[in-house]
Amino acid sequence: MTQTCFVFASKAEKSPESVIQKYIPESVDDYDIHFLCSDNKEKILKKDIDMDISILDSYKLVCPIGAESLKYTAGMTGITKYNGVHIEKKYLPIMHPNLIVFKPQYEDEIIKAFNKIPEILSDEDFGKTVDKDYRIIETENDWDNYLPKLRAADTIVVDIETTSLSPRTGHVLGIALSTQPNEGIYVLSDVIEATYNEDTDECELHEIFRNTHCVFHNAKFDMGFLMYEYGFEFPSFDDTMLLHYCLEEAVGTHGLKPLALRFTDLGDYERELDEYKKTFARKNKIKLEDFNYGMLPQDILGPYACKDADATFQLYEKFKPLVENNQRFNRLYNEILVPATKSLMMLENNGGPIDVTALESLDENYAIDIEECQNEIFLNEAVQRFERIYEKTFNPNSTAQLRELFFTILKLKPTKKTATGAWSVDKEVLQELKHPLAEAVLDLREKNKLRGTYIANILKGIDKDERLRSGFNIQGTTSGRLSSSGVLNYQNIPRDNKDIKKMFKARPGFTIVQGDLGTAEVYYAAALSGDRFLQKAFIDKLDFHSYVAKQIFNLPCEIDQVKSSFPDKRQHAKAITFGIMYQAGPAKIAETAEVQTAEARLFINKYFKEARELKRFIDNSNTFIENNAYIYSFFGRKRRLPEAKSTNQGVAKHAIRSGVNFLVQSVASDINLLGLIELTDWIKQENIGNQIIPFTVVHDSIVAEVKEELVDDYIVKVKEFIQKDRGCSIPDCPIGMDFELGPSWGDLENY
Repeated sequence: MTQTCFVFASKAEKSPESVIQKYIPESVDDYDIHFLCSDNKEKILKKDIDMDISILDSYKLVCPIGAESLKYTAGMTGITKYNGVHIEKKYLPIMHPNLIVFKPQYEDEIIKAFNKIPEILSDEDFGKTVDKDYRIIETENDWDNYLPKLRAADTIVVDIETTSLSPRTGHVLGIALSTQPNEGIYVLSDVIEATYNEDTDECELHEIFRNTHCVFHNAKFDMGFLMYEYGFEFPSFDDTMLLHYCLEEAVGTHGLKPLALRFTDLGDYERELDEYKKTFARKNKIKLEDFNYGMLPQDILGPYACKDADATFQLYEKFKPLVENNQRFNRLYNEILVPATKSLMMLENNGGPIDVTALESLDENYAIDIEECQNEIFLNEAVQRFERIYEKTFNPNSTAQLRELFFTILKLKPTKKTATGAWSVDKEVLQELKHPLAEAVLDLREKNKLRGTYIANILKGIDKDERLRSGFNIQGTTSGRLSSSGVLNYQNIPRDNKDIKKMFKARPGFTIVQGDLGTAEVYYAAALSGDRFLQKAFIDKLDFHSYVAKQIFNLPCEIDQVKSSFPDKRQHAKAITFGIMYQAGPAKIAETAEVQTAEARLFINKYFKEARELKRFIDNSNTFIENNAYIYSFFGRKRRLPEAKSTNQGVAKHAIRSGVNFLVQSVASDINLLGLIELTDWIKQENIGNQIIPFTVVHDSIVAEVKEELVDDYIVKVKEFIQKDRGCSIPDCPIGMDFELGPSWGDLENY
């Protein structure tokens, strides 16, 4: 019996037989080829499928070739993500070899995928189903019977189901536990609460979690909820999400369900639940986003939760050894990612102090400003002419109407086109138009954005204690920088608009303290490269950009006079430095520094004549990335850069540049994160969490609400933790730190 088949989308595919013959290993000589659509269609829809999909049931291994085949056979999207991944012990998606014409760098990945076929076919467990033992614990007696197994376990997977993403707006429905793969229990919250000892105000799980190694997927979420609701503590834990982040840093690949689909035998087990949600929402006439897991019956939620726990255990057994066996990954995971989880839990629990009255007043003021701005636009003669000509009310949010208004009615000159070929009306273009009406539109856009994105979300998200709590994601970027999500994205608060930051106001007796790493990326470029020219500026405690400006522009003054006497040259030097750091070409640097291209080229040459070690560091890093398509950071992060192998030189060079930038940027963010870890440990040890309250990390800064009498001590400690020598510092010259204080985050002055 034939075990393997390949499925193409349609007979319009170019020579599928020759494709298979070119790439399939010689050991695989028995296979079938099928087409979803018998017509010669370049692109097919579901209605075009005339193949009986059920015939695939007779094969042990189905290889969908290309995105459309994957979609209509396995019901999945993301062919590049799942290429070569054995899914549900049934499917092996393979990118279509035709892709190589446009992206030759993918050929190696396609070959690897085909080479997995004999490996899969020879696997003794191939095609076998595994019995699963899933149980719902609904009574105290059921719980008592299962307790001995929990107490005897060395490792327990923990996964919770909740009614909300925040413990302050929802509650735990139940806890899924697993002590080994292929099994799991789901304990109803009522059972847990019924087992509490009135004298100790604890239950059996308090002791079990304190003394057993626990495994989570997204530990920060589960532990945060369980600590808030039950007071559980987890001294020893692993996180399969962060383990996978070490192994594969790409953003958006770390969710439990996609990983379970790729690396376990559980398949797409969320599908049944999704169908129930859709049906429930439709029957009860609610929006899908308003659905919560409290609406699920236990016979659906229980097995689903058990599968979550089972999947996590299986992922743990796969990922943990891979991380432990890689020295770099092991260091990153154990020294940064796991400890940072605890630190960020503290920040998320703390939240930032909000002046609610001032925020409500700000909202009212913005509403008035927006109305006035709208009136200015609608009373404009050109807008009224537009409405007469087109016989409709002008919409300032419509790009098509703005295009007609500025380029047809007002006959202003457009300056650039969009990717589709239409004239652009983006922020840059409207600024270049230098027309009062364009300025009014920009003003309206900005105010609507600030009110809708920030003020409205803050008002909606303030907790009863008048603090705003949001989330921080360790795995949210490839560079290692934190990302923020939830009620407010702290990373995206506009730097030049203090209105929002002023709403973060310290309570009486407290002050807001912000600590920033000084010129972090330049400092670490100097440290990592060992460049003596760059290091001298830091060792001699000089203003870096003034120092560079004097050297490359031969300025007739002392270094400390550059900023006041030649501010434009200092700005040019700054632009050149960061341009070189990002490996921008002479033309780009010339544009930024506002000089001629020939002049910029001269400055670059002169810069590298001084900074020879930096040049060597950049060149060596470029060569390594070009040859290997990846690079490791100082603290063990791996950045995979497959585009570095592209035959398109523009694409390849961009990938290489981003890799070199990653080396510097990741160190700066990791140093800040390591400092935060030690800071939060100190706060906990000293039991001063009610007096020193860090509430956000924004890029290279830490912001905290600090008791006034402890400000000096706090700053000393932050400097100690951040400036600690971790092997990537300039000798005897730690990274500089700048501190600002004020009654609010928007009213800070230098310390």
